[in-house]
Amino acid sequence: MTGLWRAREARTVIILLLEIAFFTWYLWPEAGRSHPFLNGANALLILKYSSVYGIAAVGAAIVIISGGVDLSPGAVIALAGVVAGKLFVEGGHALVTSLAAGLAVGVLAGALTAALVVLVALPPFIATLGMMGIARGAAFVITEGRFFDVSGALPPGWRPLGIPIAWLAPLVMIALGIAFQAVMTRFQWGRAVYAIGGNETAALYSGIAVGKVKTSVYLLAATLAAVAGIVLVVVQGQGKADLATGYELDIIASAVVGGASLSGGRGSVLGAVLGTLIFGVLRNALPQIPGATFYDRLIVGLVVIVIVVMDQLMARRGR
Repeated sequence: MTGLWRAREARTVIILLLEIAFFTWYLWPEAGRSHPFLNGANALLILKYSSVYGIAAVGAAIVIISGGVDLSPGAVIALAGVVAGKLFVEGGHALVTSLAAGLAVGVLAGALTAALVVLVALPPFIATLGMMGIARGAAFVITEGRFFDVSGALPPGWRPLGIPIAWLAPLVMIALGIAFQAVMTRFQWGRAVYAIGGNETAALYSGIAVGKVKTSVYLLAATLAAVAGIVLVVVQGQGKADLATGYELDIIASAVVGGASLSGGRGSVLGAVLGTLIFGVLRNALPQIPGATFYDRLIVGLVVIVIVVMDQLMARRGR
């Protein structure tokens, strides 16, 4: 299975490189003009805005590997962001306290989802769909339709841990991706997650505490979504209830494109991060093609289907 995971990651890297090569060629500028796509500022822009998806996709990939699905990360991102933003801007609380409160929102959301899935035995689709509505609704109740200007409340030239704001999200995504890839492949907890996703009954009879592991999976996914929300608020400088609207499907799609199987038991955290970059390049390059903006969602949907079909064909050949 390890070889198959590496094959999927290599395939995702190849797709990303081919995508970059295509847009580099297609958007090649006229003589005397700078390249609109292939330049350092644009690469940083892609990384910065893809990273919010990528941080949440780490948790989404682990949920999918466990055999579940999470429809709530976009709403949890928004709720964590507005809680942290309101406490910092209007509540007068210290930044660290406000960010901690945002993380606590993620923990609470994950605990509620885990209780519904593990204790009440609701299907993950239903439990996380309900959590999506609760979190998004709570965000609107808290904000009352307003937004919080976080950037204006931060000290001028503020750099968390000495890191420029533009690099904050990419560095957090890369660190989390590497850390949880190691956890999933080298630690007993990660192997238990794969086992539960592959065959939950067999995992139970082999002595794995299925309920505890699944609880930790949903807690982790919601907490990472809250981290993404905090990073998004700091990067965008605003806390508002409609943050991350529609992110759910892109986050899940990133994990699936990165090799996570919706049937559970297979997938890669680093693959999910690479999947977010594939969509990040698409979202960045398509608006630069005249008329292609209208085909954004259509092209993304086709990409998901094509890559998942390729994944299924590779999985059959690997058996």
